[in-house]
Amino acid sequence: MWLRWQATPLALAALLCVSPASAQLRPHGGVSIGSTIICDTSEQARRFVTLRNDGSESVQALQVINKEANNPTACGAAVVAFRPAGTVQSERLQNTRVNVVKVTVLAYNNGQGWMPVPETVQYAILVADEIEA
Repeated sequence: MWLRWQATPLALAALLCVSPASAQLRPHGGVSIGSTIICDTSEQARRFVTLRNDGSESVQALQVINKEANNPTACGAAVVAFRPAGTVQSERLQNTRVNVVKVTVLAYNNGQGWMPVPETVQYAILVADEIEA
């Protein structure tokens, strides 16, 4: 994963206050910006939805996924600039329709500013009505 967390899981909790179901996305010339859950694989993103629907809190669900992947950064909360590449699957997350979307990440926000990254394909969980992919 392009983003290597330098914060503890408790510090990430602030980002998790914005669930994927309420990510604020602003299309801008084909690039969207949002606070969301982003994963290395579509399976991990779908697993997050399943765990949340089964009653896990966001932090707990991410810990499970990252432990299963044997990678502490396989799935996490992030503020990213990305280009959507297509919806992989629509899901229900706590009574809200969300899409697991294949995205190309261009930059992430570390809380102090934007950090460009090499274009990296990842999978985001986005509210279905907020973006056309």
